[in-house]
Amino acid sequence: MTIFLAIVVVGLGTYASRAVFILLFANRKIPHTLQSALQYVAPATLSALIVTVLVDDNGQFAVGLAEMTGLGLGALVAYFTRNHLYTLVVAMGSFLTLNALL
Repeated sequence: MTIFLAIVVVGLGTYASRAVFILLFANRKIPHTLQSALQYVAPATLSALIVTVLVDDNGQFAVGLAEMTGLGLGALVAYFTRNHLYTLVVAMGSFLTLNALL
């Protein structure tokens, strides 16, 4: 499988997973249980991103200055703003900046 084919397959899968909800609930009221469950999507995604940054290819923790700074600043922003987008931008911005400088 080529890299391009893998990108296309993953892209189509992502599009399909989003389109299902749009098509299913376009003219309907979303059930309360589904709304409650969807509130946990952003924190779960952010947690998955954090774990992939902290673990190396061998499954060992690989925490450096850039990772700790990104996590610390991200935690502060999350605590004070309660906004997932701000948290992601600050944490990833500080991590990528320090990673490029070091």
